[in-house]
Amino acid sequence: MKLICLGVNGPFPAPEGATSGYLASHGNTGLQLDMGSGTLAALTRHTAPEQLTALLLSHWHYDHCSDVLPLIYRMESLMAQGVAPLNVYAPMDEGSPVRQALLASPAFSLHEVKPGDTLQLGDVQVQVGLARHPVPAVMYRLTADGRSLCYTGDTNVVEGMEDFARGCDLLLVDGLFPAGAWNESKPHLSAALAARLANDAQAGRVVITHLNPGIDPVGLLAEARAVRPDALLAERFASYEV
Repeated sequence: MKLICLGVNGPFPAPEGATSGYLASHGNTGLQLDMGSGTLAALTRHTAPEQLTALLLSHWHYDHCSDVLPLIYRMESLMAQGVAPLNVYAPMDEGSPVRQALLASPAFSLHEVKPGDTLQLGDVQVQVGLARHPVPAVMYRLTADGRSLCYTGDTNVVEGMEDFARGCDLLLVDGLFPAGAWNESKPHLSAALAARLANDAQAGRVVITHLNPGIDPVGLLAEARAVRPDALLAERFASYEV
C-alpha cells in the first residue's frame, strides 16, 4: 500500500499548501482519505477522481471536505458519459452543509459509517474507529496484504485509540498542538501525545499531520522526537510505502 500526502494543514492552508487529504492506493484500489481545500487539484496529478474506489471522510469540517464541492461539478459533468456515482463513506452529521450538497447530487452514493464497522473496498479492508472531536468523527484503519495504515483524522485522546492503532505499520496522526497549548478540552492531540500514541500502539512508523501554519514546525517536531526519535511531520506531496 502507498500513501501520498496531498494536503497536511489544518484548519487553513499554508501558502501553496492544502488542508487534509491523503491518497492511499493498493493494486487497482484507490482510497481518498478526506478532501480538504486544495486537495482535489493535487489528486488529479495522480488519478482521475472518478476512478477512485471510494472517498472516506473522517468528519465534515471544511478543512477535511470542502473540495467535495467542486468535485460535485466534475462528477455531474461526467455522468452523461456513463461514469458511475462515487462512493463516499463518512460519519453522520446532519448539520453539515457540505453533506447536504452531496446528498442532493446524483453523482455520489453516500454511506454512513460508525465506530466498529468493517468495510471491504476493493483490495483493502477498512476498519472504523472512534475519534473525539466537536463534531461526529472517526478514525480509519486500512489493511492490505498484511500491512496496515491507521489514520486518526482529527481527535484528542479517546478511549480505545491505542488498541485501534495497535501494531499498524504507519500511523498518520493528528498532532497539531505544542505541549504548552494542549489540554483535555482541545479538539486535537499535541505532537508529543501523537508520538506517545505511536509508542503505546507499537506502530512501525509515525507521521504527524494537521499542521497549523501558525505553529512552528521545528519546535513541534522536537517535542515529538523527544518521545519518539523517528517521528516525522507530514509534508505535502510526500509519499510513504506502508
